[in-house]
Amino acid sequence: MAQLQLIKTSKNTLTPATPEASDFLQRVKIGVWLNCNVTQARNYLFHKRFFALLNMGFEYWTPAGGTISPSEKQYLHLYIRYLISIVGNEETLLETEAAFTERAALRRADGHAVVKSFEAFRKWATVEAGFYDEFVLPDNTRRREARSISFANMSEAEFHEVYKAVFNVLWNTILFRSFATEQEAENVAMQLLEYAA
Repeated sequence: MAQLQLIKTSKNTLTPATPEASDFLQRVKIGVWLNCNVTQARNYLFHKRFFALLNMGFEYWTPAGGTISPSEKQYLHLYIRYLISIVGNEETLLETEAAFTERAALRRADGHAVVKSFEAFRKWATVEAGFYDEFVLPDNTRRREARSISFANMSEAEFHEVYKAVFNVLWNTILFRSFATEQEAENVAMQLLEYAA
C-alpha cells in the first residue's frame, strides 16, 4: 500500500504533490483502478517548506568521499595527536595523516564515483535529527531507519518539531559554511519555496 500526497489542480483532477507520489503513479499502468482513502493534509505549505529546506541542504552538500568512516578518521586523528604529544613535529604528522587518509580513500573507492541521492540524503537527515526506529539484526548489529514524515503519520506540532530538528542538523553540518546566520538560511529556503510555487 502506498501513501500519496495529491493536490487538486482543477475541478476533477488530482496531481502528484511530491516527487514520491509522481514516481509511484508513473509505475501504475493507465486504466488501472486505485482504491483510495482520502484525508485532507494539514498545512501543505509547511510540508513544501520542509522539502525546500531538504533540497537546499542537498544542493549545498558536496560528497567528500565516504570511503573512510568518521570513526576511522577520529581514531587515526587521536593516534596522530598522541604521536605529536610524544615526538612533536605537528605539521609533518598532520600532513602525513591527511595524505594517508586521502590515499586510503582513493584505494577503497577503486575508481568508483560518489553519487548523490536525494532519498538517501532525506533519510540521513531524518535519522540524524533523531526521528528513526532502531532494529537489532541477527548478527547483533543495530540499524536505524528513518521514520515516515508523512502528514498522515504525525500531528502538525510533531511535524514542526521534525522540521526544526532537521534544520539544526543541516545547519550544523552543511549550511553554516554558506550562510552567515540561521535566519539567512531560512530566508533562502523560503525564497526557493516561492520560486518553486
